[in-house]
Amino acid sequence: MVPHIPSPGNVPLPHSLPVAAGRASAAAVPALAGPLRELLAHDVARWPDHDLRCAKQRTVRSVFRGELGGVPVFVKVFRADTLVDRVRDLVRADRGRAECRHLAAAAGLGLPVVEPLAHGFAVEGDHLRSFLVTRAAPGAPFDFHATAAAQHATGTLLRRLHDLGVLVADLHPGNVLIDEASAPRLLDLTSVRRGEPASALDRARGLARFCNVLDGGALDPAAAALFAGYLAAGALPATFPGEVAAAARRLRASSLHAFGRRAFRDCAHTETTPRRRATPRWVWHLPTADAPARAACAAFAEAPGTPTKSGRRGAVWLHGDLAVKDRDAGAARKLWRASYWLAYAGVDAPPPVALRLHAGRGLVFVRRIGAGSLAAELAAALPSPAAARADAARLGRSVGRLHAHGLGNRDLKFSNLVR
Repeated sequence: MVPHIPSPGNVPLPHSLPVAAGRASAAAVPALAGPLRELLAHDVARWPDHDLRCAKQRTVRSVFRGELGGVPVFVKVFRADTLVDRVRDLVRADRGRAECRHLAAAAGLGLPVVEPLAHGFAVEGDHLRSFLVTRAAPGAPFDFHATAAAQHATGTLLRRLHDLGVLVADLHPGNVLIDEASAPRLLDLTSVRRGEPASALDRARGLARFCNVLDGGALDPAAAALFAGYLAAGALPATFPGEVAAAARRLRASSLHAFGRRAFRDCAHTETTPRRRATPRWVWHLPTADAPARAACAAFAEAPGTPTKSGRRGAVWLHGDLAVKDRDAGAARKLWRASYWLAYAGVDAPPPVALRLHAGRGLVFVRRIGAGSLAAELAAALPSPAAARADAARLGRSVGRLHAHGLGNRDLKFSNLVR
């Protein structure tokens, strides 16, 4: 797709000016036209050298924070490297312009949103990247530990969106900003669908996504003020709480499998080595696979030593601060993916470190926690009543989150539990 330079008065910035710098182009409000032209003269990779700090890095976009012409801004740079992304942008318009249009339309409905200041295309290497500039607003992302007033106001905003038929695909607490007056403001409207007032099913899906971080979803006691704010605008069918609970279960089951795909592809969580014949392939879990851990895994793979336990399926080693399982390649992949599922579900489990695949076998490395199994601890000495209650509560929560995400464990016993 070859982008065209936005023309003056280009909707959704009615009084914008065209900005061009080499291959880069944009439409910007007059106050930002000059500073933005200077910025677009540089590759995106060099923006941190020009007072823009990278605040968030994801596979599909980067977010920069800083000032342009003395105006505090956020700059969101989108990536469309896959064929599907490019076709979508060709059909729906580039994502920077599309989100700018969504923000302007939401402001026209009286919804509190951040102010769009510019959109266009920036140069990153050999690619042109769609970007959006918004004015930085004061406040902090929504949190379920916020005041009851902030939660109630956020619930009211969610209800207003649904009553207006505005369905935001990725509306979660991080995309709602709460200011000092406990008033919410929408930050991210990349993907929005507009139509008739939302159905009960769509309302339930929206609430389930927003409250997904809570054990009980929108019906969790921590979201009571938010749910009350949502219901305050008018009565809903008596079956609505049941719809919300069902939507939470469906969302978690589908999201779990989507997150599991990250176990084998390069992303913010995972790094993989290329496939080469007769060469071991490594998959690293980036949050835990630091340089010492990688060196320890590589050294172990060269000389495993005597296993701590062995059986028909393979062997297990307790090696320093690592626990290692040897399985056939298929079973090792399943164990590795399951560790990502447990991490997404919020289940207390040893964090994954690495997966090594070679010659039809796989080694799964996880961080070792605890000195031994819970069965061995109980055989040696019984815990105090207070410690037993605390352990039971944590185990109950983990099992509850396991089942809430559609997962099960057919071999859950004291010898497979550690503290």
